[in-house]
Amino acid sequence: MPIKMKQIQAFLQVSSDGNFTLAAEKLGITQSGLSRLLAGLESDLETLLFERHKHGVSLSEAGAAFLPHALTMMNTERKARQELALLNGSGKGIVRVGCVASFLSSHFIDKINSFHQACPDVHIKILDRIDSELFKLLLLHEIDLAVCGQLPHDEKVLARGKINFQDRFRIISRSDHPLQSVKNLSLHDLKTYDWIMPPMDSTPVRILSGVYSENNIPVPQPIVECASSAAIKSFICHTDLLTLMPAPIYRLEEATGLIKPLAIDNSEFVRDFHIYSHYGVLSGTSLKFIQFLKM
Repeated sequence: MPIKMKQIQAFLQVSSDGNFTLAAEKLGITQSGLSRLLAGLESDLETLLFERHKHGVSLSEAGAAFLPHALTMMNTERKARQELALLNGSGKGIVRVGCVASFLSSHFIDKINSFHQACPDVHIKILDRIDSELFKLLLLHEIDLAVCGQLPHDEKVLARGKINFQDRFRIISRSDHPLQSVKNLSLHDLKTYDWIMPPMDSTPVRILSGVYSENNIPVPQPIVECASSAAIKSFICHTDLLTLMPAPIYRLEEATGLIKPLAIDNSEFVRDFHIYSHYGVLSGTSLKFIQFLKM
């Protein structure tokens, strides 16, 4: 039998709470009704999704494998409802786009303005995430498009081409950092200072690791890991910490004399930008948005 969305909702709620009683209360149904929904789902899938124990329930191996598919189904239904709600009102569709922080610059703002002038009734939802998070969001269909650096190959993520935009990574510090006055600065001179970096699966960390490895220097281990660009910049401005960051993100702080790139030879790293979409049918609105990004 076809899987029902009520079954998916029940599965996700129980997997989140690990408790039938609590999940039933949140769903506003009886525990016996919840059990029937899950029993029907397990019967349709011909497998047990949960392991029962005295403290509640946990996902079985099959349940853990089914979880990302259930999330995708729920997100797809939610997106469909949002799109139809907009069409039934005054809107003409919705575009869900994720991008890395450095793309949220004048370049992207100009593209958004041009698209809005051409399609004034379209609702645009923008998420700011690191590229590895954008990859996950595409897999779960939580966003339609991602604009970022090159992503890993996956049959569930489609490459839609490059766009005319690049950013440049530099090692930066506060403007009056002791290293700013060192002549003929090299990577070796940085070893006595600590680092703050975004999560380990982010592009800046991969670039930094590659540069240090190529120069046969031990890769610095950040003492602070932070996913917020604003927080990283605040640390840089008020401490002796170092980081690697795309220039568009710290442009304002550099212009006001708070942050400055370190003058190290061959320490500027260029990243090209690409458009990706999730696997499956894209709305006409999303396809038109891709065309504007490529213009």
